[in-house]
Amino acid sequence: MLKQDTIAAIATPSGTGGVGIIRISGPASEKIARLIFHPSRPDCEWVSHRLYHGDIVSIDGRTILDEVLVSLMRRPHSFTGEDVLEINCHGSPVIMQAILSQLMQAGCRLARPGEFSQRAFLNGRVDLSQAEALAALVGARSEKTCAIGLAHLKGALKAEIENMRSLLVEVLAVTETSIDFAEDISGREALEIMPQLTTLTQRLQALIASYQTARIYAEGINVIITGKPNVGKSSLLNTMTGKNKAIVTDIPGTTRDLITGTIDINGIPVNLVDTAGIRKPQNSIEKAGVDLAWENLASADLVIVLLDGSKPLTEEDKEICNGIAAKNYLVAVNKTDLPSSWEPAEINKMLPEGRILKISAKFGRGIEDLKNMIVSYAVTDHIDNAGEVMITNMRHKAALEKALGNIKKAKENTICGMSPEFSAFDLREAMDNLDEITGRRIDDAVLDKIFSSFCIGK
Repeated sequence: MLKQDTIAAIATPSGTGGVGIIRISGPASEKIARLIFHPSRPDCEWVSHRLYHGDIVSIDGRTILDEVLVSLMRRPHSFTGEDVLEINCHGSPVIMQAILSQLMQAGCRLARPGEFSQRAFLNGRVDLSQAEALAALVGARSEKTCAIGLAHLKGALKAEIENMRSLLVEVLAVTETSIDFAEDISGREALEIMPQLTTLTQRLQALIASYQTARIYAEGINVIITGKPNVGKSSLLNTMTGKNKAIVTDIPGTTRDLITGTIDINGIPVNLVDTAGIRKPQNSIEKAGVDLAWENLASADLVIVLLDGSKPLTEEDKEICNGIAAKNYLVAVNKTDLPSSWEPAEINKMLPEGRILKISAKFGRGIEDLKNMIVSYAVTDHIDNAGEVMITNMRHKAALEKALGNIKKAKENTICGMSPEFSAFDLREAMDNLDEITGRRIDDAVLDKIFSSFCIGK
């Protein structure tokens, strides 16, 4: 239930910045603002959606806290559908907290996480999929994820769900008519809903299938760099990320823990992990690092086996190759700036697919080719052929899968000639599943949980 109080929160990220924004929403927004905002022109009229220059002053009128710009957006033409006021101040955390404190004294309540978006939903400004798109957009890690989030915010997913819902309504109407007028409607006429059910099945399947591709754009792919000590794993991580993430020395076993870095390859976040060199451990600490390396290989989308091309292959190299043979892998032969000591054909005996690339992590040779191969081998879906509407939210995927299951049941019931009451029940369930996505039908506890994951200023 929507509370009719006035809330406030800092809307910009924590830390120091050039500009900070404090957002207020609720019926008392303008009244509270007038208590602490002194405009440069005292006779200004406070027209909606205009910027006003002035000072934020303590409630007692004794202290000027900051020189600011203030905008008032009167309901219903605001994000929340309520009177909304935004204070653009200097981005010092001290200043923003001081202004927020004065707002609390003037009658505001500190907003809960996601409460502004929740009010926008409850006031009918956005549906639930659009509200969730805001959170996804804020946390986007790639341009593609931004594009998906923006499309949802503009109503792409909402439109797709509503179109399927409309089709469901038509099918349900025919089904319920056959219940009311069973004597006048033949089984053949009842089967006329099958094309619509098939269409719904196909559209749901396509939308569900898009999740895996969209997840790659949203979360990235996990790439583990493995190999024996001193083959250049840390150097490769540093070269690919452009940062000195890992310590590089000639001492075997320098890397004991997992060292990570993220890069963008063709719009896809790639999470690189440098692991401890795999060999017979020399002590308990190194053993823990080696064990951790093997554990993380299991969850990797792709394993890069790094070998030293300047030294003969060892039993440790062969053990590592045999250990990843059943996984998705690439073999990178490093140190090609030095004379070669073996031929790739030796690896082909153990790894028949022969996914081998020669590089020099020290001088950056072959790194761009390696990046392209990472995406080529880690992303198995045909991402270029993905549909216009994609889903990144697990909640949406679960609801769509339930709807698909119910529609399949309705199809089976119709084909088997069962009483239309059974099909009608499944169709109503499918409709409820779709309504969970847009928020037409959703439990208050679930709603609170969804918005609690949002940032406070949103």
